[in-house]
Amino acid sequence: MVVSPIETRYRTEMNALFEENARIGSWMEVEVALARAHAKLGDMPSAAAEEIAAGAKKVELARVNEIEAEIHHDLMAMVKALAEKCPKYGGYVHLGATSYDIEDTAMGLTMKRAIGKIRERLLATKALLRKHAIERKKLVCVGRTHGQHAVPTTYGMKFAIWYKEMDRHLMRLNKSEEMISVGKMAGATGTMATFGGKGRKLQKMVMDGLGLKGAEVSNQVVQRDRHAQVVFTLALIAASLEKIA
Repeated sequence: MVVSPIETRYRTEMNALFEENARIGSWMEVEVALARAHAKLGDMPSAAAEEIAAGAKKVELARVNEIEAEIHHDLMAMVKALAEKCPKYGGYVHLGATSYDIEDTAMGLTMKRAIGKIRERLLATKALLRKHAIERKKLVCVGRTHGQHAVPTTYGMKFAIWYKEMDRHLMRLNKSEEMISVGKMAGATGTMATFGGKGRKLQKMVMDGLGLKGAEVSNQVVQRDRHAQVVFTLALIAASLEKIA
């Protein structure tokens, strides 16, 4: 059932990152990285990690949804579906992890990719604004102050103001990407106790494999101030675009 116009009429390349298949796929990326790290640390046979990696390519969304309807747990539905595709080593899937080790790390992956797409568009917008600022630097227009006409200005100046605004947004976006490109592998309460003294090493190996940084400290989740910073940055960008429009 379609519940939002952005699901159909206003779709962009961004939608592909947040669809159900992509969500489940990013969870399995983390599960595979976890298995490979465990194998390197000697916690499971290397063959188990390879079977999990191969099994992740065979899991179908329909089967995950079918299991979720039975157990009412989205992440564990994926774990069970993945284990089904690993007949020999399925018991090693999700070893030592808690649900949000997987979900929050996958969210870090998704947000990093999404910010990459936004950066591409922002750079293109910035380049266009620069072009107009240069081409229209002598094109006179009415200035405004207090909601009324003021002394003349130029369109070039207007575009230059917007150009510098985009420049600042890019700096904010880069900082937000750094802040959100984080995952965790720390267990249900963040103590790493389920990893038998190897938690710090395991977390670093998993995050290195995914191109993320490990949270220095976490509880059940990666702390949400990181996500809030991204939302606020996107809101500022949207406000500027609305102003230009």
